[in-house]
Amino acid sequence: MIRTEEIYDAATDDGVFERLAATLADAVGARSGVLHWGFAPQHIAEISYSGYFSDAQMAVYDDEFHADDIWGAALDRSDTVNRLLNIEAIVPDRAYEGSRIYNEWIRAMGDDTFRCLGGIIQKDGTTGHIGLHRGRTQQPFDTREVQAMQDAMGHIGRMFAIRSKLDRANQHGRSLQAALDMVGHAVFTLTANGALIDGNGAADAMLRRGDALTLRQRQVKARDPRDDEAFQAALRAAAARQGTQASAIFIHREQGAPYVLSIASVRVGMDRQIVAIATDPTGRDASLTSRIRALYGLTRAEAEVAEAICAGRGLEELSAERGVALNTVRTQIKNIYVKLDCSRQSELVARVAALPRLGPFEDQSGFRSD
Repeated sequence: MIRTEEIYDAATDDGVFERLAATLADAVGARSGVLHWGFAPQHIAEISYSGYFSDAQMAVYDDEFHADDIWGAALDRSDTVNRLLNIEAIVPDRAYEGSRIYNEWIRAMGDDTFRCLGGIIQKDGTTGHIGLHRGRTQQPFDTREVQAMQDAMGHIGRMFAIRSKLDRANQHGRSLQAALDMVGHAVFTLTANGALIDGNGAADAMLRRGDALTLRQRQVKARDPRDDEAFQAALRAAAARQGTQASAIFIHREQGAPYVLSIASVRVGMDRQIVAIATDPTGRDASLTSRIRALYGLTRAEAEVAEAICAGRGLEELSAERGVALNTVRTQIKNIYVKLDCSRQSELVARVAALPRLGPFEDQSGFRSD
């Protein structure tokens, strides 16, 4: 008997989903089963199979025999969608016995899988496949077993749709997290009373250091009591109904210049949440030089000088650090002003400060890029 609870449990429980093919196979007396769904007919997002075939054997199927699956090809018709079919009724035994998949994959591993209940399930933009199998010497699937699986098809389709929506939501969340991790600031999302909801990678690192902000019983606190008093006051102001403007305070650390903590509130549904952004004034935007060059056509030396000037460095200091004559630095600054269409240092600083601050990020292969 197929229990619908087990099907719907698989919507949110990965372990139940992994076992679901075996659960369905057991329910109708099949010795193996496979279940998978994706966002298109040829796409597989997740797969569950009963374990009758090993991972290595399934990998061989994917690599070498998927295109020769005569049962799958028989189901790939519009009139079979959301129907559970006894494949023996649409693929003659002689055709299956002469197929490459039967002779070079099934028989080659000493197996006799010969009977199949199969179907294509489409629901809310997802396409799923189900296959339940028996050996040649076993009894064919009867009408009661076919009907039991047909009755379950709608539930399986809804389960696929739920998993696809959760998958999209998780992907959306991962994309947003990756974007926040690329921002060159520590970004905290807090409740109105300062309890931590979430934070990007820089925020996590800042809390681990504990040199300015700490986490106590899920509450974000400033290490310095005077800073914490100002922080709590800023949180209360931001959480107030009239608190629509952002505020900022200094958060002192044990060594070095204090962080600048910008605090504002946002509406999330019916709730008000606090966004706190901690900026390290001494931190360097590793991508700034390349972006200035790309935007304004500066040489590498000019872009480095422009970045240094915006950081408050003097001409004599730059001349000494770069090992060039003072007149060379002056010439580079003149070229920078021409290319950025500005005439004084304050304009240059404003142009560069308008660029978003980016931090180091990790690419998909796991290597850090600076």
